[in-house]
Amino acid sequence: MTKVGQDRPARLLGAAVRVMPAGRRDWGRAMQAELAAIEDHSDRRGFAWGCLRAAAVQFHLLRGTLHVFAVLAVVGTLVAWAATVDNPALAWMLSMVMSVLAVVCWAARRAGMLGPTDDGVAAWLLRSGGYLIAVAICAVAVAHTHPATLEAADAGSAVLGLSTIAAGFLIGLASVAARRSAATARVMLTGVGSALAATAGWLVVVLVAPPIPATAGWALAATAVAAVIAVLANSGESSTTQACLLAGLIATATTMALIFGSVLLLAHLGPDSLIPDITPAALPGQHISESRTEIVDPYALILFLGGAAATVLGLAAVATRRPGTGNSPGVEQRQ
Repeated sequence: MTKVGQDRPARLLGAAVRVMPAGRRDWGRAMQAELAAIEDHSDRRGFAWGCLRAAAVQFHLLRGTLHVFAVLAVVGTLVAWAATVDNPALAWMLSMVMSVLAVVCWAARRAGMLGPTDDGVAAWLLRSGGYLIAVAICAVAVAHTHPATLEAADAGSAVLGLSTIAAGFLIGLASVAARRSAATARVMLTGVGSALAATAGWLVVVLVAPPIPATAGWALAATAVAAVIAVLANSGESSTTQACLLAGLIATATTMALIFGSVLLLAHLGPDSLIPDITPAALPGQHISESRTEIVDPYALILFLGGAAATVLGLAAVATRRPGTGNSPGVEQRQ
């Protein structure tokens, strides 16, 4: 005969208590003690299931389970999809970015490590954005499992890259905005401010001396300037290495994203004088129209590097986070 403390309801409730958030674990142990006082098997089963339903209503256990499945599903999908990319260098870079994203996403199960992990609007938007990206990646991956044409395969690779980059920026934003992040308000302001100043300088050069550069060299130079300014702005006596690192990464990722967005807007909405003729083989009268499309391609590297920088920012923010105080038991609770 099965001992009361070792039957299925006891094992079920015990497993649930082990994965509960720290703030709910004491409640779970109290429920285990109450379960031990119940002898009738059907009553024990009903009590255990009632406890599980009560815990799920709080969303913490359900949210944590969904998070684990989302991370595993997206990473598995991306790895399988990246294996179909014909470009070995691109496949390798995507695999590296995805590995870092997986590590940071897994760490995000602990509240306080990443972003505003409470139940406020900002936290809800971050979580929703992450899950929407995850759903989009899986949906498009399934749609491009067996592409009908070469163009469809290229489109799938483009979506793969853009989705990974978007996830990188989302993780970077959430990580650096964490409660325990080493990024102070000064670090955030100087990083973003340096990026805005560098992008404005790049735009002034383009508008004063058109056209848009046909290569990304000037954009990389502007990014380097932004990073240096951000680091210098945080290199005082009271500053730390962590603050300088995070400020430089914020400036790098933000500048690259802003410059790519600027090129995209200028290519579609800017006057013809801003568009370089980079399509010599185009038919007469179509040089500018085709160049508007082609000028974005050299800056795709900027966007990819920006996503990589944002991913590194997320990893750095988690690695340099401040230690917990112990006064806020909910800060380290699992979601």
